[in-house]
Amino acid sequence: MKHFHTVGSVPFNRVHISLKWLLLGVVVGVAAFFIVSLSMERIESPHFSAQLSAARLMASSIAELSSFRESLGIEIDPSVDPNLTGLIGPEFTELTTTLGNLEAKRTSTNPDFAALLVKYFKELDLKKGDTVAIGASGSFPSLLLATLCACEVLELEPLVIYSIGASEHGATHPEFTFITMLERLVEVGLLKDSLIAVSLGGNYDTASGMFFSKARELMTEIALSSGKIFIYEESLQASIEKRLELYLQKSAGLPSVFVNVGGASTNFGNSLLALSLDNGVLTSFSSIPEGDERGLIFEFAELGVPVIHLLNIRDLAMENGIPIDPVPLPEPGTSGVYFVDSYSLPLTLTFLFLMILCVVAGRMIRK
Repeated sequence: MKHFHTVGSVPFNRVHISLKWLLLGVVVGVAAFFIVSLSMERIESPHFSAQLSAARLMASSIAELSSFRESLGIEIDPSVDPNLTGLIGPEFTELTTTLGNLEAKRTSTNPDFAALLVKYFKELDLKKGDTVAIGASGSFPSLLLATLCACEVLELEPLVIYSIGASEHGATHPEFTFITMLERLVEVGLLKDSLIAVSLGGNYDTASGMFFSKARELMTEIALSSGKIFIYEESLQASIEKRLELYLQKSAGLPSVFVNVGGASTNFGNSLLALSLDNGVLTSFSSIPEGDERGLIFEFAELGVPVIHLLNIRDLAMENGIPIDPVPLPEPGTSGVYFVDSYSLPLTLTFLFLMILCVVAGRMIRK
């Protein structure tokens, strides 16, 4: 006979299960956890070949940039860049906008991040010729490079808008910004020229409140000498609207994805919601701020365009099996981002059946 009780006005049915069978079910569950874990096999990702190609392209690009930087007489400091990538800039220069984490900067130089971007693009089912809108500050030149290498291998069409300001140890050397890096990589045939516009970056995208009095003057000179469209608007909102207009114009409609690299104010806007965003692929948002508080991340979300958010490097690395701050950098194709873990299906189903059997038996045999 069923026993009904009421809580307020809502009745509920107490289920009687034999304690002995319930405990047996728990034992089976614990045993299943360990035994099924032992059956784990690590197999290559279905995109392994493209991931490996992107990582190798990034490794070749880093080698070229490292050599080029030294040929320009810009020394690489092994105490901050032990892998001699050339992608780690000085701590404080006229281009430095904010504090930066050196461990994160070094971790991001791993070519495995190009493999990660391939994985993200494949998750979004991007096809050859799809446009990829990219908004990047100078804070993580290596992540911008990783994104472009993934685009190159998958034959996607990247559209980069780059802001020159950078956090500590980013592309902070005035003579070695990402503009210079990309020019070199295009010159030697490793990448295509995908830079469509540049801006100053920093507060309000106008280099406000910089550490050095002549910073804005120097950054303006770098921007104008790039030969690209120079975005300089009186307000942050106008700068965001100008970027959006350029992306839509160059992609002849909506891009297939928006990639945010770093923490540029134009991409974040003024909303605190931006600080709570997860890393990686974002296809749904719990809330989108209104009006001029929202940056390009939210503008594209409102238009139904997925976003790839690259900011918290430690979390990105740990979630995808990429080592933190390795010396030397690992060989492409060896870290966890190239593999998926597979477990024995027969074993999993067997233990699931046994646990269900314990519950059913426990209900039928209540003593």
